[in-house]
Amino acid sequence: MIFFDFKVLDAIKPWYGINDTVMGGLSRSKMMISPLGYGEFSGHVSLANGGGFASVRCEFTPIDVSGFTGIYLELDSERDKYYKVNLKDVGTPQSTVYQAPMPMPSHQMFGVNNTKIINWQRINIPFSNFQPQCRGKAISRPDIALSQLCSLGLVIRAQQSGDFSLLIKEIGYY
Repeated sequence: MIFFDFKVLDAIKPWYGINDTVMGGLSRSKMMISPLGYGEFSGHVSLANGGGFASVRCEFTPIDVSGFTGIYLELDSERDKYYKVNLKDVGTPQSTVYQAPMPMPSHQMFGVNNTKIINWQRINIPFSNFQPQCRGKAISRPDIALSQLCSLGLVIRAQQSGDFSLLIKEIGYY
């Protein structure tokens, strides 16, 4: 089941950035739509002022995904950049998320003049991989209530300084 289809321009409206600026850092991120029909989670991670993280989040009316095994993303990413996916249910406290590392696509492709060629790949993340976290630290909490999912987020893993870009064609449930 497709949940976000980034070929649709309105798919970008509910996404907003949450970066280390909440604690004095200088990182920035955004989600935007390319005229070529994909979303782009991009920005810059700065380690200055104790920073080091950038993320985007989308909140929505609670949905029931308990009949699915996990979440999938059809994406293309830079080599050597690592990301995570965050989920929340209606009972998840403000500073808590259920987080899973995103397996990275197998390789990048380059064309003439070393320009990157988009290489769409689908990655699956089982719901069983999502673990409760509070401010980047594992905590003990009941499993996520998949019958009341209300938020999805993307995070570049901590302490990866510099520019980043993650291209996403769609996000859905399998």
